[in-house]
Amino acid sequence: MTMKSLLLGAAAGIAAIGTAQAADLPMTKGEAVEYVKVCSAFGPGFFYIPGSDTCLKIGGEIRADYRVFGGSKNYQFNRGDNRSAFNTQARIWFDARTETDWGLLRSYFQINADSHKIGGPRDSTYNSNTFSIDKAFIQFGGLTAGYAHSFFGFYDNDWGDTIWAPYYAESNTVNLIAYTAQFGGGFSATLSIEDGRDHRANALTNFQGGQQVPDVVGQLRLDQSWGAVAVQAAGHQYRTGVDENGDDILPRSNKYGWAVGASGLIKLPFIDNGHFVVEGQYANGALDYLGVGNSVNGGQDFFIDNTNRFKGGKGWSIVAELGGNITPVLNANLVASYLDTKYDRAYIDGGSLKIKEYTIAANMAYTIVKGLSVSAEVAYTHVDNGQGLSIGEETVLPRGKGNIWQAGVRLKRVF
Repeated sequence: MTMKSLLLGAAAGIAAIGTAQAADLPMTKGEAVEYVKVCSAFGPGFFYIPGSDTCLKIGGEIRADYRVFGGSKNYQFNRGDNRSAFNTQARIWFDARTETDWGLLRSYFQINADSHKIGGPRDSTYNSNTFSIDKAFIQFGGLTAGYAHSFFGFYDNDWGDTIWAPYYAESNTVNLIAYTAQFGGGFSATLSIEDGRDHRANALTNFQGGQQVPDVVGQLRLDQSWGAVAVQAAGHQYRTGVDENGDDILPRSNKYGWAVGASGLIKLPFIDNGHFVVEGQYANGALDYLGVGNSVNGGQDFFIDNTNRFKGGKGWSIVAELGGNITPVLNANLVASYLDTKYDRAYIDGGSLKIKEYTIAANMAYTIVKGLSVSAEVAYTHVDNGQGLSIGEETVLPRGKGNIWQAGVRLKRVF
């Protein structure tokens, strides 16, 4: 046997041994990689959470605001007030949706973070960073539960296109549980049980008792291609409270206030997103539904009159907005709002405290590139406190009239 034959035989043997051992080894392959899949069922930006049938959208905003202020000295400005202010706010939200056999299951969560300078006495300043939950709710079919916008009215939730200027309408996010029934043809009805503590409008907080009965809010709404109309009503309890020792401040009293309102939207087809929307409401003992929290002087559901009786404040408010896209990159809005409140015989012999206020605001927003815009707004507010209000030698509200104006610019990045 030649050397060549020996080498070939050895090589063949080694190859046979290797093949046999390879047959005994487990077969392996790369694990499957699950890539993020676009979810088109709910619009752009949604994707499937890997391993589930839930679609998720994550979004956010950065807002940089720069403002200046002016007005009558009765309302502003002494040396402890701001004549200019910068503010930056970051927002982030999560919107998760799943189609089920029982209807759409949705959860929404948004958090806002602010960092700004606040003017103090003698023009001193200090940093203030705040985090707040804007919304956090669950929707399942017609059910809404959690921290969501009140179902009283729709102007603030659907429109409300001012940048900083106040307007007078229900604008609170509250803890609630609600059900909306759809009857077809754009007609719907909502019954909402809302935490009354979120609807309190009180400067005299120490006089307010604990909650017994939550607020009940109802709305009937019709949505059509031309716009929408709605009527709404709410019931609100207010009660006398106790002092720090647990003693009654006033004779025990449980009273119920109420509010009614109507909203209307007309779409203007001759301009992109063109709209005219108006909302008005009347309240007795439930002034939060008027939007008094946005006013210069605020307001109260109740007060103590000059005969030491526990009574509810009364009033009405209205807001109207006209706006639309002048060009594909330029949007403009004009908003006007009026508030009128009355407190019969409030600490005033034979008289009543009456507060009237109105605001007019105009703004424009220009889209520089997709996701980045610059906006500007000017606003004027006029306040009339009638004969004012004094308790002893202390002036609670200045007498007469006053004016406030503000203007500013906002840079906004949406992603």
